[in-house]
Amino acid sequence: MSGTRTPRRRRAGASRERRLKPAILIAGGAALALVAVGGGTAYAMDDGVTLDTDGDQQSVRTLGGGTVQDVLDAADVTLDEDDAVAPSPDTEVASGDHVVVRSQRDLTVELDGREISGGVHAATLEEGLPQLGLDLEGVDMSEDPDTEIPEDGLAVTAEQAPRMAVMYDTVRTEVRTTGETVQEVLDAAEVQVGEHDIVRPGLDEAVSPDTVVDITPVLDEPVVEEVPIEAEEEEEEDPDLPEGEREVVTEAEDGVKEVTTATILHHGQEREYELDEEVVTEPVDGLVKIGTQEEEGTPPEGGGDAADLNWAGLADCESDGDPNAVNSAGGYYGLYQFSEESWQSVGGTGLPSDADADEQTQRAQQLYNDVDGDWQSQWPTCGVHLHE
Repeated sequence: MSGTRTPRRRRAGASRERRLKPAILIAGGAALALVAVGGGTAYAMDDGVTLDTDGDQQSVRTLGGGTVQDVLDAADVTLDEDDAVAPSPDTEVASGDHVVVRSQRDLTVELDGREISGGVHAATLEEGLPQLGLDLEGVDMSEDPDTEIPEDGLAVTAEQAPRMAVMYDTVRTEVRTTGETVQEVLDAAEVQVGEHDIVRPGLDEAVSPDTVVDITPVLDEPVVEEVPIEAEEEEEEDPDLPEGEREVVTEAEDGVKEVTTATILHHGQEREYELDEEVVTEPVDGLVKIGTQEEEGTPPEGGGDAADLNWAGLADCESDGDPNAVNSAGGYYGLYQFSEESWQSVGGTGLPSDADADEQTQRAQQLYNDVDGDWQSQWPTCGVHLHE
């Protein structure tokens, strides 16, 4: 059924006596709000006064201005006892002003299973909700806000909007809103975000009931500086390189990143905070090969006059002929009880006791030749057996 109220008109010849019954004035209600939008502004007299009767608007002209009552009379509108008019009937009006008439209609809202109802002076659902103490922004309605309220009333269902919270550092603001994004929640809470403030979740992200939007205030202009990214160096063993030798395959090169910092407010205290970092140049890791190839000893140079000596007799005396012998006191090895120093002096590698018997004999002969037959300097006790 249409929500437009048809103005009552007088019969021809009817008494000119005013039949205005006491009207209910809606202080702060939808009718006064509409009057405030259009009232108080003087236009040319030809524009007339706008009369809004339950949403049906018309321009009414009166001679020489007049009052609200004169406008109603000119439009043949008679008020019922429970009708509301704003401004009041004795208020003077001029061209460009607005007069609003609303009849009383029943409005019932079932909010989260709880029924709220009453007579409202409103043409639409949007006008009627505040008169029931409901905020349109705080509820999700089954009907559009501009739905007309018929003469026989209107019943709708509604759900209270989810509760959201905004934490601006330590300041908490709660709001009920049907907003679907963080930005819409901030708008509903009337919280403005600074250009560099950190907002979590992001402004465009969707929200769900009981979402808490966290804002970290940034107190100054962010500063950007370049910071080196230290490159790493990997070492790789190479059996083809001599032991201990290093070969640089790839030179390590540090990278560069831009780090953005600013002063923020955190739990009421100012502190420096890294807002962002962006890699400008990736680091290049280095590669170095490390040689693991063991050096081979020089071939033994025994023989000569030393080859005719009694090396078996010397070995029996020094080690009981055991090429793997190790002196119990340590430091002497093999058939001829070489020290490591004397073994290395004739080109031996590793320990003498690890070499075979032939190599030990050859290097013993070389040692004898190197000291020009001074066997006493090498085998002072057992060396006498060389000449037996």
